[in-house]
Amino acid sequence: MKSPVKASAKPGYFNLFFLEMIIVLLFFCIAAVVILRTFAVSDRLARESRRTESMAFCAQSAAELYSETYSIAEAAEEMFGISGMDNASQITIPLNERCVYAGKNPALFMTMSETRENMNGGVMFTLYIDFKDADGEIVYQVSSGAYKSNSARDGVWL
Repeated sequence: MKSPVKASAKPGYFNLFFLEMIIVLLFFCIAAVVILRTFAVSDRLARESRRTESMAFCAQSAAELYSETYSIAEAAEEMFGISGMDNASQITIPLNERCVYAGKNPALFMTMSETRENMNGGVMFTLYIDFKDADGEIVYQVSSGAYKSNSARDGVWL
């Protein structure tokens, strides 16, 4: 007498089903890798954008303070609270990712340098600001100038 319970299904039916499931699983794995990679790239771009925005605001603040004081030492002291800097023509300040003074483990180095050129009836001050990463590679640069006349009125910011 034959048993009412079959021990196995038709040969080949389950093999095709499992093959189809393996193909679907492979498709979902590939899609997951693409999506995760996209998220990782977008996160990196967002971090770089925030860092560049911070550097731009920091450079703008430094340029505005320099246009008032015509001294990079005074501008650095006002921005970061660093005192005791001599009035050199170049200053390097260690910063974190948000452009806040970081004495230990800096992520960026902000270098401010200036040139002064005598012109007709005044002096042209030029401020150069470079941001370098920990490897010494320049990641952001900006320069600005201010003209201070020898007359009684204040200089004009360019």
